[in-house]
Amino acid sequence: MSENVKFKCLECTQNEKTFYVSVLPNDVLKAVCFVSRRDDDSEKGFQRMLNESRARDIARHLDDLKGVIPSALILSAQDNAKFHIDQTKSEISFFTAKNSFMVLDGQHRLYGLLKSTKKYVIPVIIFNKLNTNQEVNLFIDINTTQRGVPTTLLLDIKNMSGRESKKEERQRQLFDRLNTDSVLAGLLSPSKSQVGKITRVSFNQSTNDIFESGFFEDKDNDIIFKGVKNYLEASERVLKLSKSEKAKLTNATFFRSLFAIFHEVVDKTLKEHSDLKIESISNVLEPISKLNFDSYTGTGNATFNKVVSDMRKELNEYERRYSNITGEHLF
Repeated sequence: MSENVKFKCLECTQNEKTFYVSVLPNDVLKAVCFVSRRDDDSEKGFQRMLNESRARDIARHLDDLKGVIPSALILSAQDNAKFHIDQTKSEISFFTAKNSFMVLDGQHRLYGLLKSTKKYVIPVIIFNKLNTNQEVNLFIDINTTQRGVPTTLLLDIKNMSGRESKKEERQRQLFDRLNTDSVLAGLLSPSKSQVGKITRVSFNQSTNDIFESGFFEDKDNDIIFKGVKNYLEASERVLKLSKSEKAKLTNATFFRSLFAIFHEVVDKTLKEHSDLKIESISNVLEPISKLNFDSYTGTGNATFNKVVSDMRKELNEYERRYSNITGEHLF
Protein backbone atom coordinates (compact mmCIF):
# COMPACT_ATOMS: atom_id res chain seq x y z
CA MET A 1 0.00 0.00 0.00
CA SER A 2 1.40 3.40 -0.96
CA GLU A 3 2.02 6.13 1.57
CA ASN A 4 2.67 9.83 1.34
CA VAL A 5 6.33 10.66 2.03
CA LYS A 6 8.15 13.98 2.37
CA PHE A 7 11.77 14.99 1.74
CA LYS A 8 13.72 18.22 1.77
CA CYS A 9 14.65 19.59 -1.65
CA LEU A 10 16.33 22.37 -3.59
CA GLU A 11 14.66 23.92 -6.59
CA CYS A 12 16.76 24.62 -9.68
CA THR A 13 15.79 26.31 -12.94
CA GLN A 14 17.82 26.24 -16.16
CA ASN A 15 16.54 27.83 -19.38
CA GLU A 16 13.02 27.99 -17.97
CA LYS A 17 13.07 24.28 -17.04
CA THR A 18 12.65 23.52 -13.35
CA PHE A 19 13.75 20.41 -11.49
CA TYR A 20 14.20 19.43 -7.85
CA VAL A 21 17.27 18.05 -6.11
CA SER A 22 16.73 15.77 -3.13
CA VAL A 23 18.14 12.72 -1.35
CA LEU A 24 16.09 9.52 -1.23
CA PRO A 25 16.69 6.15 0.50
CA ASN A 26 16.97 3.00 -1.60
CA ASP A 27 13.86 1.39 -0.06
CA VAL A 28 11.70 4.28 -1.31
CA LEU A 29 13.36 4.15 -4.72
CA LYS A 30 12.68 0.42 -4.89
CA ALA A 31 9.00 1.04 -4.30
CA VAL A 32 8.49 3.77 -6.88
CA CYS A 33 11.04 3.53 -9.72
CA PHE A 34 10.75 1.85 -13.11
CA VAL A 35 12.67 1.85 -16.40
CA SER A 36 11.09 2.15 -19.84
CA ARG A 37 13.15 -0.35 -21.85
CA ARG A 38 13.19 -0.56 -25.63
CA ASP A 39 13.31 -4.36 -25.65
CA ASP A 40 10.26 -4.55 -23.38
CA ASP A 41 8.20 -2.01 -25.32
CA SER A 42 9.29 -1.36 -28.91
CA GLU A 43 6.80 1.49 -29.31
CA LYS A 44 7.28 3.50 -26.11
CA GLY A 45 10.44 2.14 -24.50
CA PHE A 46 13.76 3.93 -24.98
CA GLN A 47 16.26 2.66 -22.38
CA ARG A 48 18.90 -0.07 -22.95
CA MET A 49 18.63 -3.45 -21.23
CA LEU A 50 19.97 -3.79 -17.71
CA ASN A 51 23.44 -5.31 -17.35
CA GLU A 52 22.98 -7.54 -14.30
CA SER A 53 26.71 -8.02 -13.83
CA ARG A 54 27.29 -4.28 -13.71
CA ALA A 55 24.51 -3.85 -11.13
CA ARG A 56 26.05 -6.58 -8.95
CA ASP A 57 29.44 -4.87 -9.20
CA ILE A 58 27.90 -1.63 -7.96
CA ALA A 59 26.27 -3.42 -5.03
CA ARG A 60 29.62 -5.02 -4.15
CA HIS A 61 31.30 -1.61 -4.47
CA LEU A 62 28.93 -0.31 -1.80
CA ASP A 63 28.64 -3.27 0.56
CA ASP A 64 32.04 -4.93 0.40
CA LEU A 65 34.41 -2.18 -0.70
CA LYS A 66 32.70 0.59 1.32
CA GLY A 67 32.53 2.74 -1.79
CA VAL A 68 30.26 5.69 -2.55
CA ILE A 69 27.97 6.64 -5.44
CA PRO A 70 27.79 10.44 -5.34
CA SER A 71 26.23 11.03 -8.77
CA ALA A 72 22.48 11.63 -8.91
CA LEU A 73 19.73 9.57 -10.48
CA ILE A 74 17.50 11.52 -12.86
CA LEU A 75 13.81 10.76 -12.44
CA SER A 76 10.55 11.84 -14.03
CA ALA A 77 7.53 11.95 -11.71
CA GLN A 78 4.43 10.27 -13.16
CA ASP A 79 0.82 11.28 -12.51
CA ASN A 80 0.26 8.51 -9.94
CA ALA A 81 3.04 9.93 -7.76
CA LYS A 82 0.88 12.98 -7.02
CA PHE A 83 4.13 14.91 -6.79
CA HIS A 84 3.82 18.13 -4.78
CA ILE A 85 6.21 20.96 -3.90
CA ASP A 86 5.89 23.01 -0.74
CA GLN A 87 8.13 25.97 -1.52
CA THR A 88 7.66 27.53 1.90
CA LYS A 89 9.25 24.47 3.51
CA SER A 90 11.60 23.57 0.62
CA GLU A 91 9.97 20.17 0.66
CA ILE A 92 8.64 17.65 -1.86
CA SER A 93 5.98 15.04 -1.16
CA PHE A 94 4.66 12.12 -3.19
CA PHE A 95 2.92 8.79 -2.87
CA THR A 96 5.02 5.63 -3.01
CA ALA A 97 2.89 4.11 -5.75
CA LYS A 98 4.39 1.44 -8.01
CA ASN A 99 5.89 2.80 -11.24
CA SER A 100 5.42 6.41 -10.16
CA PHE A 101 8.94 7.59 -11.10
CA MET A 102 10.57 6.82 -14.44
CA VAL A 103 14.37 6.49 -14.41
CA LEU A 104 15.82 8.69 -17.15
CA ASP A 105 19.45 8.20 -16.16
CA GLY A 106 21.22 5.93 -13.67
CA GLN A 107 19.40 2.59 -13.95
CA HIS A 108 22.55 0.60 -13.14
CA ARG A 109 23.31 2.74 -10.10
CA LEU A 110 19.70 2.29 -8.99
CA TYR A 111 19.70 -1.49 -9.39
CA GLY A 112 23.07 -1.68 -7.70
CA LEU A 113 21.49 0.10 -4.73
CA LEU A 114 18.54 -2.26 -4.82
CA LYS A 115 20.79 -5.33 -4.85
CA SER A 116 22.79 -4.06 -1.89
CA THR A 117 22.10 -5.51 1.54
CA LYS A 118 22.23 -2.21 3.42
CA LYS A 119 20.18 0.97 3.48
CA TYR A 120 21.67 3.89 1.57
CA VAL A 121 20.56 7.31 0.43
CA ILE A 122 21.42 8.75 -2.98
CA PRO A 123 21.01 12.16 -4.62
CA VAL A 124 18.16 12.42 -7.10
CA ILE A 125 17.08 15.02 -9.63
CA ILE A 126 13.32 15.00 -10.21
CA PHE A 127 11.47 16.48 -13.17
CA ASN A 128 7.72 16.89 -12.90
CA LYS A 129 4.96 17.04 -15.50
CA LEU A 130 7.06 15.90 -18.45
CA ASN A 131 5.24 14.28 -21.36
CA THR A 132 6.68 11.27 -23.19
CA ASN A 133 8.27 13.41 -25.88
CA GLN A 134 10.04 15.53 -23.28
CA GLU A 135 11.22 12.44 -21.39
CA VAL A 136 12.73 10.93 -24.53
CA ASN A 137 14.40 14.20 -25.52
CA LEU A 138 15.89 14.61 -22.06
CA PHE A 139 17.17 11.02 -22.20
CA ILE A 140 18.81 11.73 -25.59
CA ASP A 141 20.36 14.98 -24.32
CA ILE A 142 21.83 13.23 -21.28
CA ASN A 143 23.33 10.43 -23.32
CA THR A 144 24.76 12.55 -26.14
CA THR A 145 26.15 15.57 -24.30
CA GLN A 146 27.29 13.94 -21.06
CA ARG A 147 30.01 11.45 -21.90
CA GLY A 148 31.78 9.23 -19.41
CA VAL A 149 35.54 9.18 -18.91
CA PRO A 150 37.20 6.80 -21.44
CA THR A 151 38.20 3.41 -20.02
CA THR A 152 41.71 3.93 -21.42
CA LEU A 153 42.21 7.03 -19.26
CA LEU A 154 40.80 5.35 -16.15
CA LEU A 155 43.21 2.46 -16.64
CA ASP A 156 46.11 4.82 -17.22
CA ILE A 157 45.58 6.67 -13.92
CA LYS A 158 44.55 3.63 -11.86
CA ASN A 159 48.02 3.31 -10.34
CA MET A 160 47.57 6.77 -8.82
CA SER A 161 44.52 5.56 -6.87
CA GLY A 162 46.24 2.68 -5.10
CA ARG A 163 43.68 0.28 -6.61
CA GLU A 164 45.86 -1.20 -9.34
CA SER A 165 46.25 -4.99 -9.11
CA LYS A 166 49.69 -6.60 -9.27
CA LYS A 167 49.01 -7.88 -12.78
CA GLU A 168 47.77 -4.47 -13.93
CA GLU A 169 50.95 -2.94 -12.54
CA ARG A 170 53.10 -5.40 -14.50
CA GLN A 171 51.08 -4.80 -17.66
CA ARG A 172 51.46 -1.04 -17.25
CA GLN A 173 55.24 -1.38 -16.86
CA LEU A 174 55.46 -3.68 -19.90
CA PHE A 175 53.31 -1.31 -21.96
CA ASP A 176 55.46 1.69 -21.04
CA ARG A 177 58.73 -0.10 -21.82
CA LEU A 178 57.50 -1.34 -25.18
CA ASN A 179 56.30 2.16 -26.02
CA THR A 180 59.90 3.41 -25.81
CA ASP A 181 61.94 0.35 -26.81
CA SER A 182 60.31 -1.96 -29.36
CA VAL A 183 58.89 -1.98 -32.88
CA LEU A 184 55.81 -0.37 -31.31
CA ALA A 185 57.72 2.55 -29.81
CA GLY A 186 55.44 5.58 -30.02
CA LEU A 187 52.59 3.46 -31.38
CA LEU A 188 50.99 2.63 -28.02
CA SER A 189 48.49 5.16 -26.67
CA PRO A 190 48.31 5.13 -22.85
CA SER A 191 45.36 7.40 -22.09
CA LYS A 192 43.12 7.80 -25.15
CA SER A 193 42.02 6.09 -28.35
CA GLN A 194 44.01 7.15 -31.40
CA VAL A 195 43.86 5.93 -34.97
CA GLY A 196 46.91 3.82 -35.80
CA LYS A 197 47.80 3.14 -32.17
CA ILE A 198 47.10 0.37 -29.65
CA THR A 199 45.36 1.55 -26.49
CA ARG A 200 46.24 0.40 -23.00
CA VAL A 201 42.84 -1.32 -22.83
CA SER A 202 43.50 -3.38 -25.98
CA PHE A 203 47.02 -4.13 -24.81
CA ASN A 204 45.85 -5.42 -21.42
CA GLN A 205 43.14 -7.56 -23.00
CA SER A 206 45.64 -9.03 -25.43
CA THR A 207 48.44 -9.73 -22.94
CA ASN A 208 46.26 -10.87 -20.04
CA ASP A 209 47.17 -14.58 -20.29
CA ILE A 210 50.92 -13.97 -20.49
CA PHE A 211 51.05 -13.34 -16.74
CA GLU A 212 48.69 -16.16 -15.79
CA SER A 213 49.84 -19.22 -17.75
CA GLY A 214 52.42 -20.59 -20.17
CA PHE A 215 56.19 -20.22 -20.27
CA PHE A 216 56.26 -16.66 -18.88
CA GLU A 217 53.87 -17.25 -15.96
CA ASP A 218 56.63 -17.37 -13.33
CA LYS A 219 59.19 -15.17 -15.12
CA ASP A 220 60.31 -11.74 -13.96
CA ASN A 221 59.46 -8.49 -15.74
CA ASP A 222 62.76 -8.25 -17.65
CA ILE A 223 62.39 -11.70 -19.21
CA ILE A 224 58.76 -11.05 -20.12
CA PHE A 225 59.74 -7.73 -21.71
CA LYS A 226 62.49 -9.35 -23.82
CA GLY A 227 60.19 -12.19 -24.89
CA VAL A 228 57.29 -9.94 -25.87
CA LYS A 229 59.61 -7.46 -27.58
CA ASN A 230 61.09 -10.22 -29.75
CA TYR A 231 57.64 -11.64 -30.45
CA LEU A 232 56.41 -8.26 -31.66
CA GLU A 233 59.40 -7.75 -33.96
CA ALA A 234 59.04 -11.25 -35.39
CA SER A 235 55.31 -10.63 -35.89
CA GLU A 236 55.97 -7.40 -37.74
CA ARG A 237 58.42 -9.16 -40.07
CA VAL A 238 55.89 -11.87 -40.88
CA LEU A 239 53.06 -9.38 -41.41
CA LYS A 240 55.24 -7.52 -43.93
CA LEU A 241 55.86 -10.79 -45.77
CA SER A 242 52.12 -11.10 -46.38
CA LYS A 243 52.18 -8.01 -48.64
CA SER A 244 48.73 -7.07 -47.25
CA GLU A 245 48.12 -3.36 -46.71
CA LYS A 246 46.11 -3.98 -43.52
CA ALA A 247 48.72 -6.31 -42.01
CA LYS A 248 50.03 -4.02 -39.28
CA LEU A 249 50.68 -4.56 -35.59
CA THR A 250 48.67 -1.42 -34.88
CA ASN A 251 45.53 -3.09 -36.24
CA ALA A 252 43.78 -3.95 -32.95
CA THR A 253 42.19 -7.14 -34.34
CA PHE A 254 45.48 -8.53 -35.66
CA PHE A 255 47.28 -7.45 -32.47
CA ARG A 256 44.78 -9.39 -30.34
CA SER A 257 44.93 -12.37 -32.70
CA LEU A 258 48.71 -12.59 -32.54
CA PHE A 259 48.58 -12.70 -28.75
CA ALA A 260 45.79 -15.29 -28.86
CA ILE A 261 48.34 -17.69 -30.41
CA PHE A 262 51.24 -16.38 -28.32
CA HIS A 263 51.57 -19.41 -26.03
CA GLU A 264 51.43 -21.84 -28.95
CA VAL A 265 54.11 -19.99 -30.88
CA VAL A 266 56.37 -19.65 -27.83
CA ASP A 267 56.08 -23.37 -27.02
CA LYS A 268 56.75 -24.35 -30.63
CA THR A 269 59.74 -22.00 -30.87
CA LEU A 270 61.28 -23.37 -27.69
CA LYS A 271 60.70 -26.93 -28.90
CA GLU A 272 62.23 -26.39 -32.34
CA HIS A 273 64.95 -23.83 -31.60
CA SER A 274 65.50 -23.91 -27.82
CA ASP A 275 65.46 -20.11 -27.70
CA LEU A 276 63.17 -17.12 -28.25
CA LYS A 277 65.33 -15.10 -30.61
CA ILE A 278 63.65 -12.96 -33.24
CA GLU A 279 64.82 -15.24 -36.08
CA SER A 280 63.50 -18.34 -34.32
CA ILE A 281 60.06 -16.84 -33.60
CA SER A 282 59.89 -15.51 -37.17
CA ASN A 283 60.59 -18.98 -38.50
CA VAL A 284 57.69 -20.44 -36.52
CA LEU A 285 55.30 -17.60 -37.39
CA GLU A 286 56.15 -17.50 -41.10
CA PRO A 287 53.27 -19.77 -42.25
CA ILE A 288 50.69 -17.10 -41.29
CA SER A 289 52.25 -14.76 -43.88
CA LYS A 290 50.23 -16.74 -46.45
CA LEU A 291 47.01 -15.21 -45.12
CA ASN A 292 45.38 -12.39 -47.04
CA PHE A 293 44.93 -9.95 -44.15
CA ASP A 294 43.18 -7.47 -46.46
CA SER A 295 40.26 -9.90 -46.75
CA TYR A 296 39.25 -9.52 -43.09
CA THR A 297 36.60 -6.88 -42.46
CA GLY A 298 35.05 -5.66 -39.25
CA THR A 299 36.43 -5.25 -35.75
CA GLY A 300 34.11 -7.49 -33.72
CA ASN A 301 34.60 -10.89 -32.13
CA ALA A 302 33.49 -12.74 -35.27
CA THR A 303 36.38 -11.25 -37.26
CA PHE A 304 38.81 -11.79 -34.39
CA ASN A 305 37.80 -15.46 -34.06
CA LYS A 306 38.14 -15.96 -37.82
CA VAL A 307 41.66 -14.49 -37.89
CA VAL A 308 42.77 -16.62 -34.93
CA SER A 309 41.28 -19.74 -36.50
CA ASP A 310 43.04 -19.07 -39.82
CA MET A 311 46.36 -18.39 -38.08
CA ARG A 312 46.15 -21.67 -36.18
CA LYS A 313 45.17 -23.53 -39.33
CA GLU A 314 48.28 -22.29 -41.16
CA LEU A 315 50.56 -23.11 -38.22
CA ASN A 316 49.11 -26.61 -37.87
CA GLU A 317 49.06 -27.26 -41.62
CA TYR A 318 52.73 -26.38 -41.85
CA GLU A 319 53.52 -28.72 -38.98
CA ARG A 320 51.52 -31.61 -40.51
CA ARG A 321 53.13 -31.08 -43.89
CA TYR A 322 56.70 -31.44 -42.66
CA SER A 323 56.52 -33.44 -39.44
CA ASN A 324 56.62 -36.82 -41.21
CA ILE A 325 59.59 -36.07 -43.42
CA THR A 326 62.66 -38.05 -42.31
CA GLY A 327 66.30 -37.79 -43.33
CA GLU A 328 66.04 -40.58 -45.90
CA HIS A 329 63.36 -38.63 -47.82
CA LEU A 330 65.25 -35.35 -47.95
CA PHE A 331 67.77 -36.23 -50.66
